[in-house]
Amino acid sequence: MVKRFQQLMETDTGIRTVFQPVMPLMGSAPIGFEALSRGPSPWLAKPAELFRMARELGQSAILDRLCFRTALKNFRAQAAPESLLFINVLPESLESRHIAAAQVAEWAHQADVSPKQIVLEITEEPVHDWPGFMQAVDQFRSYGMRLALDDVGSGHSNFVMLSDLLPDYVKLDWQFVRLTRIRPVRQLLVEALVRFADQIGSQIVAEGIESREDAEVFRLLGVPLGQGFYYHQSA
Repeated sequence: MVKRFQQLMETDTGIRTVFQPVMPLMGSAPIGFEALSRGPSPWLAKPAELFRMARELGQSAILDRLCFRTALKNFRAQAAPESLLFINVLPESLESRHIAAAQVAEWAHQADVSPKQIVLEITEEPVHDWPGFMQAVDQFRSYGMRLALDDVGSGHSNFVMLSDLLPDYVKLDWQFVRLTRIRPVRQLLVEALVRFADQIGSQIVAEGIESREDAEVFRLLGVPLGQGFYYHQSA
């Protein structure tokens, strides 16, 4: 598997992109798509395995850069010109400048994508250099790119990150979402987050929507956007 991974990194090919729609809970057309990277089958097809291997070999940021650029290349054939592109990015990649704002703007130009269509989805990883990370974030925003905070409700996507980053989109973790329909306390938390998001000019996205019933519960809680198997199947 290590040999296959090294070949993947050396040839700069083999990464596939799957696009999952981000849907309004009161509408029928997606506002955009999240780019989900897949490696070569069978061993590295799952992103968790792909990035686990990258971490073990000290190449997480390099793989992240490859997945990011591949997603941009593949996006234009998937969506309408106004669609947003949500791309996962590790804080490490921003801190180290393996993914830099000016460079991403150039990649976007080459792919015929406007920087204003790009939403950097900050993934669930610790930030080691907070000033450097925030400086990188400001540079992306200067090009008109937006930010989403991923996996809120688990791991490192905590209230400090939420309050300091002030993301344009707040994505609720799918493990939190999946039991909200039957847990009233979680519903109270969602309502509070919706009010907070309104105050900072952000929008909540409920990940892990698997059924019409899930979508209806979050719609009634005031969540504007959803994402998950239910929409992926019907798209």
